Amino acid sequence: MSIRLVVFDWAGTLVDFGSRAPVIAFLEAFDAAGLPITEAVARGPMGAHKRDHVREILQRPDVADRLPPALAALDPAERVERLYAAFTDRLLEVLPSHARPIDGVPQALAALRARGIAVASGSGYTRAMMDRLEPAARAAGLDPGPVICADELPQGRPAPWALFRLAERFGVYPMAEVLKVGDTPADIAEARQAGARCVALTACGNEVGLAPSDWQALAPAQQARHRARARERLAGAEAWLDSVAELPGWIDAHGA
Repeated sequence: MSIRLVVFDWAGTLVDFGSRAPVIAFLEAFDAAGLPITEAVARGPMGAHKRDHVREILQRPDVADRLPPALAALDPAERVERLYAAFTDRLLEVLPSHARPIDGVPQALAALRARGIAVASGSGYTRAMMDRLEPAARAAGLDPGPVICADELPQGRPAPWALFRLAERFGVYPMAEVLKVGDTPADIAEARQAGARCVALTACGNEVGLAPSDWQALAPAQQARHRARARERLAGAEAWLDSVAELPGWIDAHGA
């Protein structure tokens, strides 16, 4: 079956090479609460609704065992809300500076539309977060199509509701004609739950997690090792690409 709709993730997929903005916000929010975490811990649940992301971090034994008194005294739900609020405040500050489209993305989306393929997007960000990010991204040349945010759904990823809604909006069925493109295991799980196809991104995404200059500074052998590790984390995708810039060519070869 031909691909008629492509649904993109945002951070690490359309914008923000390396998915840096949410990591910065998570690290600073947890550090300010007296509960520092590593970048690897911050990245683990990426792709989920950010409240669920905070909850998953707090449930890790290596984090739960280090709760400072101020957090330990809170009910678990209050603890999540305290850190989620701190994360949100920091993320809203940093999002506009991470809105630049990843190289080749605007051109790739235009190429898909020229082929008659509809384009849409979904995110683990809330609408308030997207209201900070989307205008800056559009001003920088991105045309992402309709956007569905995590708090506009009964449940975020890996639940399939965003893909179902966007397929309905464009009148696309069966779901095998929908392609999800993202950079996290949650994106792959979402596609699987929906019965959609999935392409995962390595170099530009969360599983590599490097800023563009840091990625480009690596020797080819080092880049290959990063790609291989990312592919292990992104098992279950139909294919793995460095970035969305490669997607039109991949669809031409494999989209039917």
